[in-house]
Amino acid sequence: MQPAPRHATLPAAPILPMILPMPVSDRLPPDTADRTFCGWRVRSAVPLPDLPVWRGDGRAPDLCIELGPVPDRLPGATVERPLLQVGGDGACRFAIRGVAAWWVAPDGRRVIMAPDGDPDRADVRTFLLGSVIAIVCMRRSLLPLHACCLERGGAAVAVCGSTGAGKSTLAALLVGRGFRLLADDLTVVDTAGGAAVLPTFPRIKLWRDALDRLGLSSEGLERVRSDLEKFNRPMTAAFCAEPRPLKRLLFLDPDMPATGVAWRRLTAMEALGRIGVAVYRQQMMIRLGLGTDQMARYLAVLSATGGAYALRRPESEAELDALVAFLDGLA
Repeated sequence: MQPAPRHATLPAAPILPMILPMPVSDRLPPDTADRTFCGWRVRSAVPLPDLPVWRGDGRAPDLCIELGPVPDRLPGATVERPLLQVGGDGACRFAIRGVAAWWVAPDGRRVIMAPDGDPDRADVRTFLLGSVIAIVCMRRSLLPLHACCLERGGAAVAVCGSTGAGKSTLAALLVGRGFRLLADDLTVVDTAGGAAVLPTFPRIKLWRDALDRLGLSSEGLERVRSDLEKFNRPMTAAFCAEPRPLKRLLFLDPDMPATGVAWRRLTAMEALGRIGVAVYRQQMMIRLGLGTDQMARYLAVLSATGGAYALRRPESEAELDALVAFLDGLA
């Protein structure tokens, strides 16, 4: 796979020092204790230091991640693509050459991983907690969005955008203004009875130049992938570990005018179109045959939030202040 494109140029603005620095010692211990993701108890044969330690009840694991053989071809495959196969029973096979292959159970409760080399590599974990966990969520009738999500006053605000749009940098800046992090890059929404964002990772992924502009060091931080200048920044002290109702939905829009109003309300059709594109690994969702089911989830999200907004990324402290006031006013 080609490395992901870098984000757009960051503003050389006085808003950048507002980020609250988090000590590297905040990182979770790299052990194999049960972890939690989306409120599930996760038992893994490989360390998952990106996830908080499970401190809940004694229930059986909701998700088991095992090491073992993964077949080259699934029986009765209905989809056969270079990266993804879907078997006749609904099981999925996802593979990245040189990294690993994964098998995902039809009900999303079990994953088998066959790594190509060291299973503890960051590259392996990045795909496991990205594309593979997105398949798990889809199989559990949840909506994964390519978005960062923050909590403020008991409500969640999701910031969607394409790769490199600046979602994570904006999330870091909002944490510096008192917001708490619910999710970075992958936001999981449960639309059963409304729209609730489930807590995912207590970390933000930032490019090296974003860290530099924010006045943060990359020393001691783990690279997201070995071939990228992108790092996992722990945010456990600012993490919201409980589900929150999604009340605000924003789409970073590079085509917004550089001056004037920094956001605009989208029409219903615009919002539907954008949320469809914002699904995490949208093409994978389509190949899983879930396009029709997801439409109902899009409508549930838009109903719960009262609509959606296009947003220009703030380029100054005054614009960031205005965005915070705007978000607080939507509560």
